[in-house]
Amino acid sequence: MPSEWSADIAPGHAPALNDTLIGREREIDEVRARLAAPGCRLLTVTGLAGVGKSALVRAVLAERTGKDPDAALSVDLAAAADAGGVWARVAAALCLPQDGDAREAAWTALAERAADRELLLVLDNGDLAARAVAGDIAALLQRTPRLRVVFTSRVALDIHAERIFPLGPLSTGESGPSAGSDAARLFVARLQPHYRWAATSAADRDGIAEICALLEGVPLAVEETARSVGALSPRTMLKRIRDGEQLYSRRLVDVPSRHGSMNAALSWGDAALTTGELQLLRRLSVCESTFDLTVAQHVAGLNWVQTVQGLDALVRKSLLHSVKREGAEPEFRMFRATRHYYRKRFAGDPADLAATRARHAAHTMEFALQARQGLRVPKEREYWLELVAERTPDLYAVARLYQEDGNHTAVVRMLLALEEAWTVHDLLGVAGTLLDGSIPALKGAEAAEAAEAAARWSLTEGDLGRAEEYVEHLGRSRDFATRAAALRAELMLGLGDAAGAVQQAEFALGGKRGPGDTVAAARLLRTLAAARAALGRRQPEEPLAKAAQGLMNAGEPRHAALTLAALAREQRGDARARASVGEAVELLLAHAGPVRDVRAVLATAAEAVPADGEACRRLRALADEIPCRGDDAPLGAPERAAVADRRAVLVTALATLAEEARDEAEAAPDDGLERLTHRQRQVAELVAEGMTNRQIARSLELSEWTVVNHLRQVMQRLNCPSRVHVARIVQGRATARLSG
Repeated sequence: MPSEWSADIAPGHAPALNDTLIGREREIDEVRARLAAPGCRLLTVTGLAGVGKSALVRAVLAERTGKDPDAALSVDLAAAADAGGVWARVAAALCLPQDGDAREAAWTALAERAADRELLLVLDNGDLAARAVAGDIAALLQRTPRLRVVFTSRVALDIHAERIFPLGPLSTGESGPSAGSDAARLFVARLQPHYRWAATSAADRDGIAEICALLEGVPLAVEETARSVGALSPRTMLKRIRDGEQLYSRRLVDVPSRHGSMNAALSWGDAALTTGELQLLRRLSVCESTFDLTVAQHVAGLNWVQTVQGLDALVRKSLLHSVKREGAEPEFRMFRATRHYYRKRFAGDPADLAATRARHAAHTMEFALQARQGLRVPKEREYWLELVAERTPDLYAVARLYQEDGNHTAVVRMLLALEEAWTVHDLLGVAGTLLDGSIPALKGAEAAEAAEAAARWSLTEGDLGRAEEYVEHLGRSRDFATRAAALRAELMLGLGDAAGAVQQAEFALGGKRGPGDTVAAARLLRTLAAARAALGRRQPEEPLAKAAQGLMNAGEPRHAALTLAALAREQRGDARARASVGEAVELLLAHAGPVRDVRAVLATAAEAVPADGEACRRLRALADEIPCRGDDAPLGAPERAAVADRRAVLVTALATLAEEARDEAEAAPDDGLERLTHRQRQVAELVAEGMTNRQIARSLELSEWTVVNHLRQVMQRLNCPSRVHVARIVQGRATARLSG
């Protein structure tokens, strides 16, 4: 078979790559509708390499030519690099002589065929000649009123009559990889018959769904990978793809070489790129995730104007995809296949590659340090958590690059700066593995701080063996003896030695250097409270209450929620316990928390209501509903669906606590307002007026955190799980007075 199809080989007919289109029903209907619209003379179907532009147009064309073969003409322009080549192939498709002026002969023949009917001219694969032929197509449309043109290319023609139809990849699932998605159905359809076993089991189907999601639903990439199934199962293939391996794939003999693989399709289109565009693509290929203009400018090493023009050119040539995140500047995404192809080409210029990686690493480190500060600002916390989730693949890549270069200090600095984000996104295990690779190369205080973090993360993850190793490592440093004791207390509690845990915790609390910062001190108090509870002893409430307040002042809402839950456990199921745990739920709902924290708080909430009641059963069931991150989750960004599920669970838990409080309040003889102090009564009344904590603080000339403390005491005394219920009680009293 020839290496490329052309109109000379098969006049008037494009090669049939796959006759069966899967998942394109909506797009076919949209293209038909646009072509039927009175004002549409030129429709350009654009999209990235391998997305299926030609196949889509052929499906639309089949309906038209089925009724009247002379109603349409299709010409493949893959081998045409200029206007002369385009019109020579159109003339050949019209069976015209190959001598003379091909353009004039083709235009005349088209005008004759469109004299008494509408004629559809399909110019397929016009990427290489798009710029050269744009003016000719505009002139042809003016000369032939009954002619319509469909042009397929990664780049638009940029003429007035043009209407653009951007074609995107196939769906891989609405809320995560799905075995029933269009991409997964295409994968299964392209499996070779003697390997159909690869789609029989649930595990295989799930593996196929994840492969399709990793390939981002690009049809050519999906088909190429499906042809690789054989000696490897889908699950093994998934792992190899994640590791960046190139899988073996057989090319069908009747398929043009440019459609044989994603690399071939991208290579064919390189001829339409300028030297500057190719350089920008290679440099941006070091980015693992989406990036904005600032990131692109730093990584590419260009000025602002050059970067803006370059990004726009690559978007218009379907090599970058423009995305918009709410509340942020536009961002750009390079599809995985495109990134891998240009990154591989970039390896041929090691000097430029090293310089680009260095710029990327420096900017990513700066981002990590900015995120650490932003995560401490309540109003910015959600924004930075989402941004870190988006940039996680880049953060991992830079950490590995620093390790390869021996810059282990930078690795530890970056990983520790984002500890809160790793925790919330349930990624401490992966971050801990990266940290393990750098600790042996550190010395002195740096090594001790890294070992402390590794021990802390291991305890959070429940890896007691790894935690014990790092606690012992930390204990060898005299300056960190108190911190080692605090972590050893938590370790001993996990191992079932409550008495030893109490002893270590009390030693840490009495140490001259202290257990560390506010967060570490609160964590130690929670450990001590749990250890004493295991021994049947109680922890004083005041230190926990003060610790929770201190954490709020320090901008640590997640740790404040955990400390409030510990306080609720000490309050043993009375109205104050429900108020404390209700506030903890509200904090996790407002500021996000990992699965383990949500489960712990929900378990405490279940203990704060009657054990034989419906509320207790419902809260325990909610804790079991929260999905965990999969054991084989990719080394990349966190799962978004899990975050949404946690929020839904927390909303339901808060409503359950509110319902329990309402039922108890209805049975109570009074609303409890008389139990409030004068200042607490003022705060409650302003809450009922709809004021925020900041507005109340300004009104009463108090600090915002003092208002928070007063409000917590109000909620405890009124048995209210939230400020909404405080407002209801105050408003109810006011209504009763008016009625009286």
